[in-house]
Amino acid sequence: MFQAAPKLLTMFYQAHLTHSLTQIGAQPPFFIFDKLKRVYTEPGRYYHTDKHIADCLTLFQALRHQANHTAEVAIALWFHDAIFDTRRQDNEEQSAEWASNFLKAAKVKQASIDRIAQLIMVTKTHNPHDADTALMTDIDLSILGEQPHLFEQYDADIRREYSWVPEQQFRQGRVQVLKGFLERENIYTTASFSGQYEEQARTNLRRKIEQLSSGLLP
Repeated sequence: MFQAAPKLLTMFYQAHLTHSLTQIGAQPPFFIFDKLKRVYTEPGRYYHTDKHIADCLTLFQALRHQANHTAEVAIALWFHDAIFDTRRQDNEEQSAEWASNFLKAAKVKQASIDRIAQLIMVTKTHNPHDADTALMTDIDLSILGEQPHLFEQYDADIRREYSWVPEQQFRQGRVQVLKGFLERENIYTTASFSGQYEEQARTNLRRKIEQLSSGLLP
């Protein structure tokens, strides 16, 4: 597996964001880092946190050569879970809108803004249509193919984020979501992720679906 990221978004990541924004022509000053860091540490987030963003960015750094629009993918990763409310169905749309409004104010060209919004939106469907959306999707889904203890922590964190959902209802919904990934011909679409994550992801998903369906949770 790829090397894990530090837990928190540090000054290194702030410099990374500033560099990416500069690359797409955004006009400084930038005050977005602190705003993003604040939302990713909101109460009620257990998986969709600053650590998730740091993990995504670390994975991307190792594979950035695969992207056609490197800085745009990086910025999309920063924003893709910026709005997160488990009681809503439009988190990705709201995150894309926030990114778009910020980038417009920063005088970024509309073509770049549109591509970044599309990259954020692909994390809702996980159905990529080009190299950049494939990389974005695979990074976002990398946790499915992590080692079992990391996958179990992720699954427990998701349950905590949906703590307001009754147990039986949660199990049914979670099984449906996980089966959706397992029933795909390929969970990952890039060679890098397919080779390192596909087999483990299917093992993790089968085990968790069986546990949720039978009630035999650890």
